[in-house]
Amino acid sequence: MNEESDLLKTNQELREAVRARDEFLAIAAHELRSPMHALMLQVETAIVAARRAGSDDLLQRLERVRRVLDRYVKRATLLLDISRINARSMDLRFEEVDLVEVLRDVVDTYSSEAAFNLVDIRLETPDVLIGTWDRAAIEQVIGNLISNAIKYGDGRPVDVDLTREGARAHLEVKDRGIGISPEDQARIFGRFEQVMTGQARTGFGVGLWLARALIEAHRGSIAVESAPGKGAAFTVWLPLDTAAALQESK
Repeated sequence: MNEESDLLKTNQELREAVRARDEFLAIAAHELRSPMHALMLQVETAIVAARRAGSDDLLQRLERVRRVLDRYVKRATLLLDISRINARSMDLRFEEVDLVEVLRDVVDTYSSEAAFNLVDIRLETPDVLIGTWDRAAIEQVIGNLISNAIKYGDGRPVDVDLTREGARAHLEVKDRGIGISPEDQARIFGRFEQVMTGQARTGFGVGLWLARALIEAHRGSIAVESAPGKGAAFTVWLPLDTAAALQESK
C-alpha cells in the first residue's frame, strides 16, 4: 500500500510540475510578445512615413526590420503553441489558403538570413495551390523547415518544391549540407531534441516536434531522407481539404 501511495503522490507531483511548466510557457510567451507588438506598431508607423517621403531605401530597410520582428513574435507564439499542444487544446482555424502565396511569403521572410549564409533558395511551385488549412500553423511549419535548411545547408543551394498530387499537397525542402545520421533521424521529431553538429545550440529544440504536431493536426505527415554529408530532404504531405480529412479520421 505504501508503494502504491508513493506512486500516486509522485504522479500527482509530476502532473503539477507539467501544469506549472505550461503556465510558465504561456506567461513567457505573453511577456515576449507584448513589447514586440508595441515595437511593431512603431515600425509600421515609420513605414508609412517612409512611403510618404518617397524613401525607397529606408522603406526596404524598415520592411526587413518588420519581417525580423514578425519572426520573433512567432517564436513567442511557438512557446504558447507548445503549452497548448501539451494541454491538447490547440485551436486551429481552417480557412481557404493559397499555399503558393504562403510559401513565397515565408521564403521572402528568410531571404536576408539566406543571403547572410550565402544560401540560394530555389523555389519551384505551380501558379496557385488552394487548400483548407490553418495559415499561421502552415507558416510555422514551412518557416521551420526553411530555417533549418539554411542553418545546416553549409552555404549550398536549398530546393523548395511544391506540387499537387491528387487530393494532397506535396512539399519538399532539400538542402545539400551536413546531413543527418540514422540515429539522429530517429529522434529529431522529439521534443527538445537537436542534431549534434558541433555548432552552438540555437533555438528551443522543439521546431521539428512542433512542425510534426501541426502537420498531424491537419491529418498530414512529414518524413526525412538524409545521410551524413549528403544533405537532408524533408517531405510534407497535406490533405487539400483538412475538414474532410478530420471527419474521415473520426
